[in-house]
Amino acid sequence: MSKKNAILLMLLLSALTGFGQTAGGPTILNALVGQYCQGNSTTNNNRTPIWFWLELSGLTPGATYRYYAAMDTMNAAPASNGAGNPYLINSVSGTIRRSTNAAMTTNAGYDSLVAGSTGTYSGWFGVEPTGNGRFTPGTTLYPKLMLNNGAGGSTITWRLLAGLHPVTVINYGITNNPLQGSGLFDSLDAAPQNFICLYDNIAATGRPINIAITEDDGMDLFAVTSVVNFYANMVDTLPMHWGCIIPNDLPNGIRALEERSFAAATVVDVVTDADGWWCSGVNTANMTAGLAAPYLNSTFVLSSTASIPDTVWVGLSANFNATTNDPNATITWDYGDTGTGSGAMTTHTYTSAGVVSVLVVITNGGCTDSIWHNVIVELGMTVPRQVQLGFDISPNPSSGIFYVTSRSAIEKEVQVYDVLGNPLYTTTFTGVNAELDLTGLQKGVYFMRITENISGGKTATKRIVIQ
Repeated sequence: MSKKNAILLMLLLSALTGFGQTAGGPTILNALVGQYCQGNSTTNNNRTPIWFWLELSGLTPGATYRYYAAMDTMNAAPASNGAGNPYLINSVSGTIRRSTNAAMTTNAGYDSLVAGSTGTYSGWFGVEPTGNGRFTPGTTLYPKLMLNNGAGGSTITWRLLAGLHPVTVINYGITNNPLQGSGLFDSLDAAPQNFICLYDNIAATGRPINIAITEDDGMDLFAVTSVVNFYANMVDTLPMHWGCIIPNDLPNGIRALEERSFAAATVVDVVTDADGWWCSGVNTANMTAGLAAPYLNSTFVLSSTASIPDTVWVGLSANFNATTNDPNATITWDYGDTGTGSGAMTTHTYTSAGVVSVLVVITNGGCTDSIWHNVIVELGMTVPRQVQLGFDISPNPSSGIFYVTSRSAIEKEVQVYDVLGNPLYTTTFTGVNAELDLTGLQKGVYFMRITENISGGKTATKRIVIQ
């Protein structure tokens, strides 16, 4: 092989799996990464957190790995550990710590993740940009994950680069320049430690512009003088607040705020604005606010909320409710199946099974709040006697391996079926945890129904995605 071809092969392998990885080792299977991050070389006193989600495969089943995250370039040396201070997230305890000395040799420098029984893991990771030269505006960086051997080792065994997810470094400025950005913060009604993905389209498709965490995340960054002022003073530790940097050169502005869960990165809710000019008067298109970060106030004036069921049944009427503090606002509904309605309290009956996206639009005086929510429409003419069983699924989406955590240890039946209601997989388990191998199913949308066999048949259903 020629030297040129060898270099090209090395770059390709690094893009897919990361430098430092040997055959048969861990790989990054999927990722959710923002397109931009803040940075400034030499001195960086406007640091703004970077967050991303990774799904790993090829780990040793059941092994505990030490890890920390960083950002790095595509052409970094094989032994490069990247740059940035890691935010260490423990998915089991829910704790998040800031480290200024990443290392596998000290507890302050790493945290741990546990591989599933099939050698997979998915979770959130964070990095604080520093003054390292990699964080020069205009540089293209990639999330990088350092792992030990999964057997208690104190050195780095694996370096995984998310080479298919480039991140452009920008810094705060007040001109419409592709390398400059503006701060933005909000207090969206979201759960602590959930993540807000910002999109420049109302469908929330493609890669997010950036990703922020919802406070209170457990870290206190107020005393960190190198963190950007608006984040330290107007975001950090304030319930439901989030903040990040967005590029000034953004013609569409921010049009969708997507809340994703801490546990499995699943979509919880989406708030949209049709033109990027939000009800509060903040225009996110081609902003030039720089460090004077505006408060988006995404629920300004209308303060809208919606009560939309997660699951409904074919042939049975379902209730839909919306609230707003403006008595003159108009409320319209799109039920996702060509049906429409109006008013704060409405009902609708679905005629076929599937997954629909319900949209409620609340408008007054040119100000509009739009709230989307996915609803599972199930076959069957009767509602189960109790719909109280709670369970969590992770990761979701997945390549086919799902982990179920329930709130009771009694025997349960699990059934997976397609959007037409055809059963495809059935099993039972006892306890609060179970692993389901659905790798034999095609990629697509399915529904997982869990029924408690002993305590009166309590049943709940959730949507799952195999990709």
